[in-house]
Amino acid sequence: MKIVIAPDSFKESLSAKQVCQRIEAGFVQVFPEAEYVHLPLADGGEGTVDVLMQGLDGIMQTTQVMNPQGKTVDAHWALLDEGNTALIEIAAASGLDLVSPQDRDPALATTYGTGELIKEALEKGVNKILLGLGGSATNDGGAGIVQALGGKLLDEQGNEIALGGAALSHLSRIDLSNIYPRCQQVEFVIACDVNNPLVGENGASYIFGAQKGASSKLIVQLDDALNHFAEISSRLTGKDNRTTPGFGAAGGASLGLSLLFDIQIKQGIEMVLDTLNADQVLQGSDLVITGEGQMDNQTLQGKTPFGIAKRATLQGIPVIGIAGSLGKEIDELYNAVDSTFGTVRSPQPLEQVLTEAGDNLTRTARNIAATLKVGAQIFGEK
Repeated sequence: MKIVIAPDSFKESLSAKQVCQRIEAGFVQVFPEAEYVHLPLADGGEGTVDVLMQGLDGIMQTTQVMNPQGKTVDAHWALLDEGNTALIEIAAASGLDLVSPQDRDPALATTYGTGELIKEALEKGVNKILLGLGGSATNDGGAGIVQALGGKLLDEQGNEIALGGAALSHLSRIDLSNIYPRCQQVEFVIACDVNNPLVGENGASYIFGAQKGASSKLIVQLDDALNHFAEISSRLTGKDNRTTPGFGAAGGASLGLSLLFDIQIKQGIEMVLDTLNADQVLQGSDLVITGEGQMDNQTLQGKTPFGIAKRATLQGIPVIGIAGSLGKEIDELYNAVDSTFGTVRSPQPLEQVLTEAGDNLTRTARNIAATLKVGAQIFGEK
């Protein structure tokens, strides 16, 4: 029996590789003779660099940049293709896991550090940049990236506005006359993990603001600020991206990037699956196990479990999803995943949930395996 374990990371607790190990540790207690194949995945969010480095010949880089709060962080990225391609993820410099839960504030959080990483890559002479969006602590529409690369965001008095999402409400004019000169000379591909638009009830602020620390009142303010940033940007570019699919990812970072680069947006999971030859890995499998920190109907919007489930279904392979928790709305998930399981054993404080994530995952995997074995015995299957 061949079992492919192909999850994303469990945000803030387990890497995708660790999730694979924990699931196998549970299953092997029941099916010790099975062949287990690990395929740790990412969909453009945090962990994308580490995951893709498994399938690509690259060199890891470390650059000291600004984190979402304006402090210093050592951010990791990679050079591929003999230095011609840079692989960067926004979470490395501007990620949610870089800020403790009590300190999260998307009104002030900035993507400036991601801009510094992009600048470093440009200075190394790359011709192509792959940027994974997802897992950001920010809601600034990529304004920080613009500021880091030499763009000036000015208020009515001609002064540069502050960093962060809330400051965008004071924006009056955008000056790109001094942006880094190589911005227009590189191919820029964004690996996006959601299809949400920039603004509105399905946009960056309303859908993702709360998990980044925004109150209901602040969510409205941030959405208005992004809408204002988009309007000012459209005067400069002639393009209105407020409803463009994918522009809601990473706090609207694609908007700022679109001011600097000729961007291409691709589904992050599809890029990762193709790079890692997932279709070939799946061949001959009896079961695929996938998962992420939380699974709900939002998983169908380009997330890892949905991406790998589609590929498995094409080969007639059943799929089980394991998540740290299951959202309130999951009915549509069953169109893609045969069954889903949450791992949290009881109502607990978030800190305890994160601490126990590994043990909870192993126990749940073991119980799923035991259930499969009992089912086979009941129905007379070997």
